[in-house]
Amino acid sequence: MFKRIVSILLSLCVLVSLLFFIASAIKIDAWVAELDHRSEAINQKRIVLIAQELNTPYWKLLEQGAREQADTYDYLLQYVGPLRHDPAQQRRLLHKALSAKPDAIITQGLIGQEELFTSAKELGIPVITIDTDAPSSERIAYIGTDNKLAGEQLASLLLSQLPHNNTNIGVIMGSSAENQTERLDSFQRALSEAPSFHVVDVRLSNISRVQAAQATIDMLEKRPDIDVIVGLSGLDAVGIVDGLDALNNQHVSVFGFDNLLHTETLIAEGRMLGSIVQQPVEIGKQAIDTLHSYYEKAPFAEHMHIATTVLTAKEVEADHED
Repeated sequence: MFKRIVSILLSLCVLVSLLFFIASAIKIDAWVAELDHRSEAINQKRIVLIAQELNTPYWKLLEQGAREQADTYDYLLQYVGPLRHDPAQQRRLLHKALSAKPDAIITQGLIGQEELFTSAKELGIPVITIDTDAPSSERIAYIGTDNKLAGEQLASLLLSQLPHNNTNIGVIMGSSAENQTERLDSFQRALSEAPSFHVVDVRLSNISRVQAAQATIDMLEKRPDIDVIVGLSGLDAVGIVDGLDALNNQHVSVFGFDNLLHTETLIAEGRMLGSIVQQPVEIGKQAIDTLHSYYEKAPFAEHMHIATTVLTAKEVEADHED
């Protein structure tokens, strides 16, 4: 029954995604009009932060950090993004932001945006990349996770928590963005030193808990011999647990990324064995600090990695004791 519910929810997601696309288009036009109005009415530095997906927990935390720091400098922060994951909408937002001529743009460094970063430089608009870098572009700095190191940390965590028997691993990625592929590649390279562990299936969730659950169901129907499933973006692990519940499967081990939603509860209950935790609030703060240094003509790091930490039952128990 639960499996059928997941399938129905996935179908509803398709309809909702269409509605989100229409709503996003309306919201983008409204945002551009609002930004143009504010540019005439307010004499402040205006910073545009473009999210990968507007209302996901990770990006809301990043917005929180950026907004708190922007307030300390009396900057105006405009937070925008697609309502559902859509790289084409992100690109459209970046193009619209350039037309509005803010004082800076903070965004992911996605493939195909390099020429827009060049246009920004020509207009005197500094661009900072976060979450995913574009090192060959005209961005002034990258601030975010070292995704290669994070993939290695995930592999080390998995190897430390599981017996070194013949183990088949499934992977669910939020998207095919460079930050996700970097994590996957470094995860697989690190596991290559442990010959008893094998990645046998990789699927996408499109940054959706429901689609992560469906990917889990599909993966295990195709490969019932999978012993471990890891999620590479914030909503994946919770969706993986949902998928396992739909199959009444209590035998597959789960690892994930970030400390969002019910992560600590799932770890405390033994439903997840661990997670690699990013610091989105700190990333947002450091992005604004870097812009402040840029405006003040002070030195700043052009490449700043914000540390990731390991979260297991040990850390959850310690936090609860405190």
